[in-house]
Amino acid sequence: MKPRAAKWRPTKSFWITVAVWVLLLVIFAIMGGLGAWIVLFALFAILTALYTVVSGRRSWLGLPGRKAGGMAVGAGVAVLVLGSVVTATTMPATEPVSQVVPTATTSASPSPSAKSVLFTKCTTAAESKKESGTALTCTVGDDGTLVWMTETRSKELLAERAAVTAKAEAAKAAAKKIEDDKAAAVAAEAAKVAADKAAADQAAADEAARVAAQQAAKPQPAPVQQAPAAPDAYYKNCAAAKAAGAAPLYVGQSGYRLALDGDKDGIACEK
Repeated sequence: MKPRAAKWRPTKSFWITVAVWVLLLVIFAIMGGLGAWIVLFALFAILTALYTVVSGRRSWLGLPGRKAGGMAVGAGVAVLVLGSVVTATTMPATEPVSQVVPTATTSASPSPSAKSVLFTKCTTAAESKKESGTALTCTVGDDGTLVWMTETRSKELLAERAAVTAKAEAAKAAAKKIEDDKAAAVAAEAAKVAADKAAADQAAADEAARVAAQQAAKPQPAPVQQAPAAPDAYYKNCAAAKAAGAAPLYVGQSGYRLALDGDKDGIACEK
């Protein structure tokens, strides 16, 4: 009796290979290349089946012999053809680049008759009129001349000018306020210095008046009345001059002698 062949069981490498191909299937499906995955898988299966056909050994797919391997090769070729068809149908069709012809876009613009009047000179500011349904306003242009503008553009231009003027006035007012505050601070400092000086002068004048008043209030000693010496008086000594009431004797005065002026200071008998 012919021995029964061992039953094939999936190996660890089989499950690893299956997991890799499933992962590739997911990636190719997300990227839109399902046909390419089918082609690659068919080639892989054909190569595996050819190994069994050539060697007669069981492959990792479990093909028991050459007959099964040949059938697997045929199935792989069929799958290969299917993958090629899927790839061809899913590839984006390429179209020749055609020259892009710009198309004219319509925009809201003044009518031809209004265009002929736009930005022509006018005579009266804020004067308005209509040309072919377009409202026009006589407005001062950037060059200072009056020209016809659309009402919308005139309002925009006047608003822009008003904003610029307001900004300039605000800057001018801010600068003037800074200058005024600076001038006021300088004036206040000068007034303070003047007030301090006036207060110091007043204090000095008051002190001088107080000192003068104190000096005036002090009693003044009465002048010493000296008895006039007798003409051509002669005093033997200072005791005699004092007894006569003539001491002290000054130089040039009757009775003055150098003999009586011990310190020679012009005053004799002063002690």
